Amino acid sequence: MANLIVPDTIFDSPTVNDLNPTSLVPLGGRLMSSAPHTDAMLIAGPESLAKDSANLALTRNGKGDWSLNRTAAGAETYNVRLAPAELLRLGEVYYGQWPSPGPAAPDKGIQISDFFIVYSVGVVALTSATLRLGKTVFSKTAGGAAFTQTDIVAATGIATTTTPAAGQPQYAVVAGPSPLVFSKDDLGLVEIEAVIVMANTGTLRIYGMGFHANFNYN
Repeated sequence: MANLIVPDTIFDSPTVNDLNPTSLVPLGGRLMSSAPHTDAMLIAGPESLAKDSANLALTRNGKGDWSLNRTAAGAETYNVRLAPAELLRLGEVYYGQWPSPGPAAPDKGIQISDFFIVYSVGVVALTSATLRLGKTVFSKTAGGAAFTQTDIVAATGIATTTTPAAGQPQYAVVAGPSPLVFSKDDLGLVEIEAVIVMANTGTLRIYGMGFHANFNYN
């Protein structure tokens, strides 16, 4: 028996709309939409952040108060990153349309609109601090090949001044790329990276990192 392809239901494109205009009953297949939701937020606590030094110690400061803590013993540089394990959309087509198999679907998945860090600085100001949004795309070459690293948003300076108190963290946010883009690279790994340079005797607490995003998985 031949495979039966049920037409996809596409409810927001007038040129390929599969929704019955009278009864508003989907005609079958997969439910498709090209318009993303615009209210997504992901925030990762300190236990979920990667760091390049054991000096940044995961600490319970109090009830509901966890952070990566450090008191600098000199000029020190720390790299902290969040690589969200998101489900990427790599591209597909709408089936059951004419001409078959139909038009390519618009880009879908996660579209980062801004990215942020929640942190506090004590005693003396940081020497510098930046946030960067990038992606690393690995090769599918069986024998091995170099990966490609791209800055989606280059390292951008954020506040370095001391905060009112260790228990009063500040929020630093950097806008996403313009125009916004969906990440759809096969073997692509998206990362948010903070690079912080501390001065001697300065204190640092990193409470979390994350992003706001548009998303579409239909």
